[in-house]
Amino acid sequence: MWLMLGGKEGLRRMRENAKLMLLLAAYAQRWNFDEGVIVTERIRRDALRLRHAVRRVEIALAFHGIMRHSATLIPFHLHEAASAYYLMRQRLLALYQTSHSGLYPRLAEVL
Repeated sequence: MWLMLGGKEGLRRMRENAKLMLLLAAYAQRWNFDEGVIVTERIRRDALRLRHAVRRVEIALAFHGIMRHSATLIPFHLHEAASAYYLMRQRLLALYQTSHSGLYPRLAEVL
């Protein structure tokens, strides 16, 4: 899982991309306020889960030699971060597909 996510650099990118996805969702509220507000809040909560999971991985890595149970916690937190990121991406794409289908193909390509 660590290699699939790109290690420390991959986690950093996921955290930065999560911020951008949240901003894009907030921007999409202009076209579809009712759905946009709900999706943006869900993405915000997913971003919090992602940030929390990444922080837990960083702490576990820092104290890996001290905490014997960190070997089992790291994969769990990595999976939680990846799941939160995936949900954010899917929610954002769905919002753009229903709210501004013209921008959807470009967004889907870069995400």
